[in-house]
Amino acid sequence: MKKTVLLAGVLIVTLLTAPALVAQQAANSDRELSFGVRGGLSLYSIESEVSGGFFGNVSETSGSKIGFAAGVFAEIPINNILSFQPELLFVQKGGSDGGDPFDGDDFFDDDEDISLTLNYIDLPLLARANVPLEGNLTPYLVAGPSVGFLVSASESSGQDGDITEFFKSTNFGFVIGAGIDIGNITVDLRYDIGLTNILDDSIFDDEFDDDDDFFDDIFDDIDFTQKTSGIQLTVGLRF
Repeated sequence: MKKTVLLAGVLIVTLLTAPALVAQQAANSDRELSFGVRGGLSLYSIESEVSGGFFGNVSETSGSKIGFAAGVFAEIPINNILSFQPELLFVQKGGSDGGDPFDGDDFFDDDEDISLTLNYIDLPLLARANVPLEGNLTPYLVAGPSVGFLVSASESSGQDGDITEFFKSTNFGFVIGAGIDIGNITVDLRYDIGLTNILDDSIFDDEFDDDDDFFDDIFDDIDFTQKTSGIQLTVGLRF
């Protein structure tokens, strides 16, 4: 909860200070405000953990799921080296083959291939450090918070199913990466670290809420968490 509040505060402050950065860049930088589009591959996995109750502590990381990422970005120079880079991206996240913490247990294992797809609209707010070189090559580093808004969630285990109701509508994370500008072309590789639980805890309360308190007593002491993490490799065009 504290991480969520802190990240939300950082996002709000960054958005409020963005207009000042735009004005400042005109006076302090030879670089110009620019916009662009980017698209490419995403490769994500899900870390699942069950703790408490008779389960003890069980954790497992799923196999990787290949998806895609695409969207728009802006670079707002602060000076010749530092920039503010907000983005708006559609990103496919998820996992496959082992997202169940009980995978491998004979009692729970049904030998089905499971693939989970989570579609997000991500809003990364990144600090960018450019490394000026001779010619038209500009390597750079990026880092900053990101908030994702869930569009849909589906699971495939022999048949596709909509499971959006089981997940929270927002997901906070932190992005770190590097890239290079080659003229108007940009190539970017980054790691997106999920920091908050994407599971909607209230779904378990509704599922086991009955007149008999047996299940309520059991699941009150159990925490179910899932977090996403993955890489994005994109190529973009700056205007």
